[in-house]
Amino acid sequence: MRVVKVLNNSLVLALDEQGQETILMGKGIGFHKASGYEFGADEVEKVFVLRDRSVARSIIRLAAETDGVFFEIGKNVIDYAKDTFEMKLLDHIYLSLTDHLAFAVRRVEKGILVPNFYTQDMQRFNPNEFQVGHFALKLIREQMGVELPGDEAGNIAFHFINAQEDHPYNEKNRRIWQLTEDVLDVVKYYYQLVYDEDSISYSRYLTHIRLFAQRLVSGQQLPEDSSRLLYDQIAQVCTSEFSCVDRVDRFVRERFGVGLTNQEEMYLALHIHRVLEGGRKDL
Repeated sequence: MRVVKVLNNSLVLALDEQGQETILMGKGIGFHKASGYEFGADEVEKVFVLRDRSVARSIIRLAAETDGVFFEIGKNVIDYAKDTFEMKLLDHIYLSLTDHLAFAVRRVEKGILVPNFYTQDMQRFNPNEFQVGHFALKLIREQMGVELPGDEAGNIAFHFINAQEDHPYNEKNRRIWQLTEDVLDVVKYYYQLVYDEDSISYSRYLTHIRLFAQRLVSGQQLPEDSSRLLYDQIAQVCTSEFSCVDRVDRFVRERFGVGLTNQEEMYLALHIHRVLEGGRKDL
């Protein structure tokens, strides 16, 4: 393996023996390395080699704005899931989990706490994934000194449910995936856009839609915010996005017989705004 570019201390873009680009991940893998450095076989055996080119491109983009420690923690959590519970995970978990951990820490550091209202169901029906989530919280606390709320274990567990090739709770997950696709389509056709699925903003948007779908399928939406102050401020700025959310709300009412709470509307509008700003390709 020959180094093409050091992305950070934990991430290296390299060429394999066939000249194909690949991502090498591991603690300190990029430390004191330079373009052209040749890894020995014993060095490569100690790291994870990511060959999925689509995921690799997204990780390269994510590395430009994310501290390498989150890649290290993410890989350690994934290794724990594989070693402890023999989970067979798709490569996109390396992207979605790393981005989620970084975003969760930033939220806490800014004093923004988002409660998880399906933690008990997650713990009851997905105990292995929930334990992986708690392991992630433990690593964040030990390595970064940041105390994420216990509910965050449920959000992390959701990534592992989605990334498994053969998860046993497939019927509920099938409904979640179908609803996710339906909501994505509602937004897509409302704006007549093509999603840039390689963008970081789309990855974050997709993660939110999946969590949104899980809450709806579980009948556990975010509660109404009685103050409405933040809601009204965002609604004034994101008028188009809230019009799109109204379309989603009509779809949800037809499917589930219940409308969206104002908090669900607000967060959905914000994520639509972000994907429109940074992660779409117009038709």
